Amino acid sequence: MDLQKWRNNPEIASLVEIGTKGFYPLFYPQWLHEVSNLQSNPFSKQEEEKAKKILKQLQKHKSLDRKKTLLSSLEKEDRILFIKTFLKAVEGKILDEKPELQ
Repeated sequence: MDLQKWRNNPEIASLVEIGTKGFYPLFYPQWLHEVSNLQSNPFSKQEEEKAKKILKQLQKHKSLDRKKTLLSSLEKEDRILFIKTFLKAVEGKILDEKPELQ
């Protein structure tokens, strides 16, 4: 998945930036807890497309509350997929800024 495009997307770039500081206003704590208990597997092509589709839906909404509501309305598996993808984008940004961590 091209996470560089995610990080450069103006709709999500600021959320990725504050995610590098450990703050995730788009997600409820229990959602992050659910994802933290899962194994990290590579994304399939189908999962990549689904994550892109969710991102496009999020882009239609300007407010954080509406974005959060959209994520709440997703099926659990789709929401987890989006959160995992978002966290990978955050991880990539951190590693870009601190290459000594690699």
